Amino acid sequence: MGTKALAIPRTKPGQPIEPFQHPAPKLTMAPPDMQPWKMSPPSMSPLHMTPPNMLLPNFSPIQDHMPLPTLSASKFCPPQSFLMHKMDQPPSVVKFSRYDPTVMVVGTSPDDPDEPRAIEQPSSIVVFKVEDVEREVRGDREMIARDVYEVRVKVRPRLTQMTVIPTPAAILDLKFSPHDPSLLVATLATGTLLFYRMIWGKYTAEPLSTHTIARGMTINSFAFSPTKRNLAAAALSNGTCLLLTLPSSLTENDSLETSFTLQVSQASVMRCDFSVDGKRLYTAAEDGTIISWATNKLPKIKERWRDSSVHKKGLTELIVWPAVGNPDIGKKRRALLTGSYDHKFRVLDMSLGNRPPLCVQDMDLEGIVWRLAPLPPLPKSEEVKSLKAGVFTPEQHPDVELDAEQVGLMAASASGGGRVLIYKQKFEEIFLPRRDGSDIVNWTTSDGVLMDHEGREKKYYWYDLADIEEHGDAHVYACDAQAIIDYDPLFKDAGEQRKRRGWRLVSMDRDGVMHFWQVYVE
Repeated sequence: MGTKALAIPRTKPGQPIEPFQHPAPKLTMAPPDMQPWKMSPPSMSPLHMTPPNMLLPNFSPIQDHMPLPTLSASKFCPPQSFLMHKMDQPPSVVKFSRYDPTVMVVGTSPDDPDEPRAIEQPSSIVVFKVEDVEREVRGDREMIARDVYEVRVKVRPRLTQMTVIPTPAAILDLKFSPHDPSLLVATLATGTLLFYRMIWGKYTAEPLSTHTIARGMTINSFAFSPTKRNLAAAALSNGTCLLLTLPSSLTENDSLETSFTLQVSQASVMRCDFSVDGKRLYTAAEDGTIISWATNKLPKIKERWRDSSVHKKGLTELIVWPAVGNPDIGKKRRALLTGSYDHKFRVLDMSLGNRPPLCVQDMDLEGIVWRLAPLPPLPKSEEVKSLKAGVFTPEQHPDVELDAEQVGLMAASASGGGRVLIYKQKFEEIFLPRRDGSDIVNWTTSDGVLMDHEGREKKYYWYDLADIEEHGDAHVYACDAQAIIDYDPLFKDAGEQRKRRGWRLVSMDRDGVMHFWQVYVE
């Protein structure tokens, strides 16, 4: 069950956050007649999952009492968080910097993010330092009984709160620019955008400018164009989405220009996102309306299609897939991923030519699907041995080949908690070799669909890999992830500890509690 917030100590800025020791978890298995995979089509068998750590000999830390994460995770054995922290204000959004992965930025909001009030309420942006530290671990009694006395190592984060930046109103969204990794924008519940310049190495942000673009309205989300440095979009609570022209220098207040005002709906516009090529802008409204806008021939803006039948209730989230920076761009079908107040995560296929697109899969996440954060790219398994343990970023390893088959999402689903969703080829699909015994030749269609030599499509589906249950009844509204290379505490190659790849994840609830946890792909 969830951990009570009052049991977690608070820390002062600059003071490392001490780990919290969990009680030993109890392992419970689902009855045979129970379907733990609540999705359509039927998901993969648990036989394809790596056994969780609690079924293997345990390793205990020597240097401190930091709990170790499970070796892997599944719906049967949820991962156990190994680091927690209690914030002074309820968080609303969290982002890791892709340029400097030791930087984690958290926005706070006194109101629930799905019910913000357009009034001034003191809030803040909090900058954390997340360091990788190698810690020694040793085998427990079961290992010693097998004559295993070796000391091994594992990588753990050390969390330090560095800077608290006061803001005049609630923070509803945070975005780093894809063109300038030091540029950070925060959207406020009072219709204001705040631009900051991250100061690398000092874990603080310098204010650049303030822009009031919709006084008395909430700015629910913000999106940078991935192809045009001076183009951005903002989703507003008055039913409109603004296309903004960014100046070359963002040091002057109110220097943004509103190029276009798109009338989306009579209800609040919750999310906006550009396609990977920047030619489309997608908007999602609280009345369930999705609209595709053509933005490739500015100043002409054209509505390509709209649909209000995807969800039974209002939309809360929308992102394009594959996401910008994903290694599977051009290798799989393009899609729109949506979330709603109806607790559903849905997949709209953008490659079939249907307008509006068809819903090809849905999944019940048991809570409002508030945030969908793409999991960062992982290196291919053969590259792992040559990499150092710790957080992995493609920007720091441009020569490392990325794995297009290991992709997914981190989901914040309010009462449904934190989730890991992975996008994998359907496990029931079997592709036979040629009858003459020659090699299989895979090829890709013009719309990015992977085919085999006989023209059969290699289908992919979303799977609910793992849930975190330690938030209890608190609603999870913020999440993000990092790619991680860690030591395997059990197995060795040529006398050295084997390394594993996976994701370090953070989920944050409205009680102000953040949990760090970890899953591995192999």
